[in-house]
Amino acid sequence: MSNASEMIGGGIIATTNLYNAFSTAGYTAKSDMDVNVLAKTSTSGALTANTLAELINESGSAGYIYQLSIYTNDATSRTLRVVITIDGVVRYDITSGAIATLGSGTILAGIYTGGYAFSLPSIFYTNSIKVEYASSVTETGKFTLSLARNQVQ
Repeated sequence: MSNASEMIGGGIIATTNLYNAFSTAGYTAKSDMDVNVLAKTSTSGALTANTLAELINESGSAGYIYQLSIYTNDATSRTLRVVITIDGVVRYDITSGAIATLGSGTILAGIYTGGYAFSLPSIFYTNSIKVEYASSVTETGKFTLSLARNQVQ
């Protein structure tokens, strides 16, 4: 099972657990990351080593993330930490092993097409979603963030 969820009033499903290849501390980053053509991409801003930066911080609505990946723009050795808080509860807080290859990182929802294709389930929330990430290195513009999501209420 890729994620566990619970039914919330009105049939909205909230993700309660993310369980995949990227859910183990020290995981090996996936290489040859490609952006889903339906996702918006941006380059990370200024990051201070081991300090979380927000990618999303939204409350007061329900929705889902159907593409979420973060990958490197160079070959500097670093780790990547991602924290996902769903409806006020931290559901994912994992740090990768060292990443030292251009275009390597993590995919937490959606499609991966580098080398071979696979798809991970969407991440659902009923009231709030917060996604944060951190590099182990102080740097600017060294990650590409790929995100596609919908609000349903």
